[in-house]
Amino acid sequence: METPLDNAIHSLKVDVLHMMHLAQDAVKKAVASLLEHNAAKAREVIDADREINEYECRVDSESLKILALHHPVAKDLRFIVGSMRMLVNIERLGDEAVNIAERVLVLTTEPRQPMHDDLRRLADLAMELMRACINCYMDLDAEAAVAIIEQNAAALDLNVRIFREVTSEMIRESRPVERAVQQSFVAHSLKRICDQCANIAESTIFIRKAIDYKHKCGLPSQDG
Repeated sequence: METPLDNAIHSLKVDVLHMMHLAQDAVKKAVASLLEHNAAKAREVIDADREINEYECRVDSESLKILALHHPVAKDLRFIVGSMRMLVNIERLGDEAVNIAERVLVLTTEPRQPMHDDLRRLADLAMELMRACINCYMDLDAEAAVAIIEQNAAALDLNVRIFREVTSEMIRESRPVERAVQQSFVAHSLKRICDQCANIAESTIFIRKAIDYKHKCGLPSQDG
């Protein structure tokens, strides 16, 4: 038989997942606006960000009410605290989607130009990690969470490669400098999206295994 605390935790999980899907939709639309050179779609991302911000405030408030009313302990407390940690990361996913959309508005003032292949790869990786972090939270799958954290290293490699490519392009000729700068900012935002997914994965590990993966607290020692 479910207790009032069980019902409250279930509602919290549903709310966090809904917020994740809002952020996922924002990132997906921001990436689409970039690839399609679509300013109207970029503006939709910017306009929709208010809903994510408002949702964060509401879910955070509900989480505090659960703590105050039910005094959860052990795994229930970890679930609530871990979910509250994620709210900041999810809200930042929305912010990075807005950052990308704002760059698209600049890029669309000029004729459409080819996109760097590595930028497309980074966008694909960001979307892949978003899908994965939603699933690992939904299932509280610690192993899948570790895989997300490990994949995040590939995002850093792509980001560095893109920066080097566009820097070389700017050195060769001045005409594409504006496009190169904007694509560099987009790459940084995509990398930050991957970082936030890794943070969400770390919170999932905290919920599932009571391990602070960010600082490796509670992990077996590698010495000896």
